[in-house]
Amino acid sequence: MSKLAAREAKPRRASQNRVRLEVAPVIVDAPASAQEPANEVETETEVETEVVVAPRTAARRGGLGRVLALGESLAMTAGAVAVAAMLWTGWQRAAADERVIPGVRLAGQDIGGLTADALPAVAEAAATAGLDRKLVLTAPGVEVVTTARELGAVPSPEAAIAAALQVGRSGDPLTDLRARARAGRGEVDLAVGYRFREEEALGKLLALAPEVERPSLPTRFDMEHRRILPAQRGVRLSAFDSLSAVAVGLASGAERIPLVVAPGPEVPDPLASLAAGLDIGTVLASFSTPYSSDANYADRAANLKVGAAALDGYVLLPGQVMSFNAVVGDRTDVAGFRYAPGIADGELIDTVGGGICQISSTLYGAAFFAGLELVHSRPHSRPSSYVDMGLDSTVVYGSVDMKLKNPFDFPVVLHTSVSAGKVTFEVLGKRKVYDEVAFERQVKEVLPHSTIVRSDAKLHTGAETVSQRGMRGFKVVRSRKLYRAGELVDTQSWDLYYPPTTHIVRRGTNPRGEWPEGKPLPPLRDPARELRVVQ
Repeated sequence: MSKLAAREAKPRRASQNRVRLEVAPVIVDAPASAQEPANEVETETEVETEVVVAPRTAARRGGLGRVLALGESLAMTAGAVAVAAMLWTGWQRAAADERVIPGVRLAGQDIGGLTADALPAVAEAAATAGLDRKLVLTAPGVEVVTTARELGAVPSPEAAIAAALQVGRSGDPLTDLRARARAGRGEVDLAVGYRFREEEALGKLLALAPEVERPSLPTRFDMEHRRILPAQRGVRLSAFDSLSAVAVGLASGAERIPLVVAPGPEVPDPLASLAAGLDIGTVLASFSTPYSSDANYADRAANLKVGAAALDGYVLLPGQVMSFNAVVGDRTDVAGFRYAPGIADGELIDTVGGGICQISSTLYGAAFFAGLELVHSRPHSRPSSYVDMGLDSTVVYGSVDMKLKNPFDFPVVLHTSVSAGKVTFEVLGKRKVYDEVAFERQVKEVLPHSTIVRSDAKLHTGAETVSQRGMRGFKVVRSRKLYRAGELVDTQSWDLYYPPTTHIVRRGTNPRGEWPEGKPLPPLRDPARELRVVQ
């Protein structure tokens, strides 16, 4: 179809002219031609216009586009060369200037434009000021506030000075231009360097160790809040590694510097296997007895604390029997016990561990009212002043023991305290088994005491003094009544015997002996025939 249109166009001039007229509106540089009727152009050349003239139009367009693109490229290249030349010239000038480039900061202070000679004084001042800047040394759960000066740091700004003079002078134009741009935006702030006098700095860090370090702790009781605390691995300070961390932190300008710590040693944890089944949220029973806080009885008070400490936190599992002597151990000076008055064979004498029977008796009272099984106990050879007769329990290591059993289906835990003139025992557990426990005592028989007179060559002939006050003896029935929901569910009874305490008198045999100071003795007081105490 295109070739036929071309052959027909050659012999007919008008057709060619009509073709040019048809494309004139499209090709802006087409030559003028003769006018033809509009209807001929439309009917005869509509197809020829699209086929014959289109290649010429595309060619002319392509040529003009290439010329314009080439011109644009040349212009851009020329501009880039001009910019590069300007940048190169600026970089050369800046490189030749030995001052710190504008915008560089040292420890927050603008040092742009300073010379190498002026920098040291400014850097030294900034470093000295930084010595007293607050530092927070952190460790797990601990924060210690100090300063670089307190840690033994001294200024060492040489590296910072060198770095300040090298900013923008790497030798690579592009890198240096970028560095200058960053400095201009305030993004180049160099930290002042410090160094440590190692021995002094280590000493300072080790002095902080008590604030940072924590001991490893086993599973334990928080008796005040009635809860079990899990085991806790301790923390110890790694002094040398921490010194390095502080140095790095100072160099970077950090305000908070983590110290390097390591886990503490593991410790024995006997409660770990029991903790899941322990509940000390309920006081099953509590029992207290008084003691003298007077300085004359300090050794006895010390024995009370040693004995109570051995029992504090003791766990009595369901069905388990506890031996007092096995838990407290032998009363020796090696174990911390002292000489203090105690009863032996009915006489009051000084003995190592004197007063320990007050611990056993107080525990016995708490166990009695908690409803524990009283497997074995023996009353004193004489009634005690600190506890009601019938609630006491004497102990002698190796011969006389007190034993208790846990009859419940849950563990119980003992809690003790010895302070402010009072010994207190608590029995803690999951719940109270009995709503009420009653102690009842009946004195069945009163037994008179005997009197012994002993010669004393230190006393004046015929003079007498009492070295031991005699006390009557008693035969007693002790009962325990257990109540639940207001109903008596169990009654237990024991026959107790308190032998009379011999009255001992010392009589003088020396004509030149001393006359004793006469002190009237108060009359003897017998316990009430009947007594009932309820918890």
